[in-house]
Amino acid sequence: MCLALPLLSLLLPGCQSWHKTHESALTAWASGNTDVSVARLQEARSQFRSEKELLDLDLAMLELAVGQPAAAETLFRKKRESLDFLRQKDIGEQTASILTDSRAIAWSGRDFERSMLLNLAMLSSMVSDGQDSFAYSLQFTKAAADRRELIAAALQKKQKDGKQTDSKLVDSKLVDQHSPEAADDTTGIARVSYSSENPAVAITASPVDQPLAFGAWLTALVQSETPSRAVETEQALADVNFWNPAFADSPGAKKLTTGLGVRSRRGHGTLAVIALCGHAPQWTAERVEPTSTALLIADRILSATGKHTLPPTISSVKIARPCSTPSLRKTDWIRSDVTANSGNSPQKLSFHRLVDLHAVAEASYNASRDDEIAAAIVRRITKKGVVYALKSTSGVHRNTLVDLGVNAAGVAWEALEKPDTRSWRTLPGAIDVATVELPAEPHTLSLASTSFSGRYPDPPRKINVNIEDGRNTWIVVMIPDQAMAGHILVGGADYQRLPVNPPAP
Repeated sequence: MCLALPLLSLLLPGCQSWHKTHESALTAWASGNTDVSVARLQEARSQFRSEKELLDLDLAMLELAVGQPAAAETLFRKKRESLDFLRQKDIGEQTASILTDSRAIAWSGRDFERSMLLNLAMLSSMVSDGQDSFAYSLQFTKAAADRRELIAAALQKKQKDGKQTDSKLVDSKLVDQHSPEAADDTTGIARVSYSSENPAVAITASPVDQPLAFGAWLTALVQSETPSRAVETEQALADVNFWNPAFADSPGAKKLTTGLGVRSRRGHGTLAVIALCGHAPQWTAERVEPTSTALLIADRILSATGKHTLPPTISSVKIARPCSTPSLRKTDWIRSDVTANSGNSPQKLSFHRLVDLHAVAEASYNASRDDEIAAAIVRRITKKGVVYALKSTSGVHRNTLVDLGVNAAGVAWEALEKPDTRSWRTLPGAIDVATVELPAEPHTLSLASTSFSGRYPDPPRKINVNIEDGRNTWIVVMIPDQAMAGHILVGGADYQRLPVNPPAP
C-alpha cells in the first residue's frame, strides 16, 4: 500500500487558481470590458503553475482588441516560435503523460490553432505599420505549400496501396499548367486522369484547413497592391477557394476575390472589412464507452490467467472534444454600408463567412479521435502493468487486504485521468469578410452588429476612411458576443485607431 500511494500522489492537483482568474478574464472580454480582461489575464499569468503559453495567446488577442497591434504582433510571433519548439517530443513529458494523463505534455496547440497564429500575426502587422506584412505573406505561402505536400504524400501512399485509381480533381501546382490536361487555372485546380505513367495526386482540402483560406485572402490583400505580384495574387485568390470550397460556392463570394489592389478599376480602390465574430468552442471531456468495454474484457482475462489481480475498470477512458454550441449566427447580423463624402448613394456591404472555427474544431476532433483513444488505451494498459509489477515485486498475495488496497489505489489512479481540453479561448468563432470597390476619395462607413433578438445593442459606428487609387484599405472589428468590443482597427491605405466606445467630451 505504501508503494502504491506515491503513484497516486502523481495526480494530486497543483495550484489551479489561475483557472478562475482566466475564466473571469474571458467573461469580461465577452461583455466588452477589454481593460478588465487584460488586467485579469496578466494576473493569471503571474500565478503559480499557470499555462503561460495559452494565457499569452489570449493576451495577444486582447492587445489587438485594445488598439495595440504592434504588441500583439510581437506576442503572436514569439508564441509561434514557442509552439513550434514545444511540438518536439520530450521523453520526460511523454513518461509523465503515461503515468498521469495527456495534460502532462506541454501545450503546443492544435494544427488549426497554429494556422490561426500565423494569420493573426499577419493581420496585426497589416493594421500596424505594415512593415512585416509582406514577409508574413511569404511565410504563409510556404506553410500552405507544405500542407499541400503533406496531403499529396498521404494520397500518393493510398495510390500505391491501390485504393485510388479513378479520375480526380487535382491541385494545379502538381500538374503542368500548360499540359493538355490542365483545365481551369482560375480555380487553382485541374482535371487529369490517373495512370501509372501519370500518377497525379488528388488534392482535397479538409474543413480543418479552413484557416488557410483566411491566410490566402490576407496574402491576396497584401500582394495585390504590387503590379509585379499579379501571378502570386491570382494564386492566393485561387487558394482561398481551394482551402474552403464551401466559401467558393456561397452566393456573391466571387466578389471578394476580384477587384483587389491594382486589379480594381482606374481611379478606384478597395475597402475590405474583416469581422472576428464570437468565440471558438471550448473543449470538454468525452467518455469513450466502447473502448472501456474492450478494456474491461482485456483486464478480466489478465486477472483470470495471471498471478495477481488487476484493478477493475470502473472509469471509462476520456478524450477531449469541442463543446456542442448553438450554430453561429449568419453573416447578415452585421449591418454595414458606405457613403462617399461627395454625396453618392450609399452602398451596402455583403458579408461572407470565410472561416467557421466551430466546424474546424469539429473536423479536428474527428481527425484525431482515433489517435486520442489509442493514447488513452496505452496509458490505461501501462498503469495496469505498473500495478501488476508492483504486486509482483512486493510479494502481494491475491485476495488480501493489501491486494484490495492496491487495487483501490489503482482504480483512483485511472479515474483521476483527465483529457487535454486546453485550447486558445479568445480565438473568434468565425471570420466574416466583405469587400467593395469604391472611387478614390474619402468615404464614411457605417458599421453595426445586431443582438440575438435582432436589436442593435449599440448605435452604429461611423468610420471615416480614405480610399486611394489601386490601394486596399482594410478595417478589423471584433464582436466577441453581441456588441463590438475594443477598437476598430484601420490599415492599408488609411491607418488609424478608433475606440468602439469613445470617451465623452
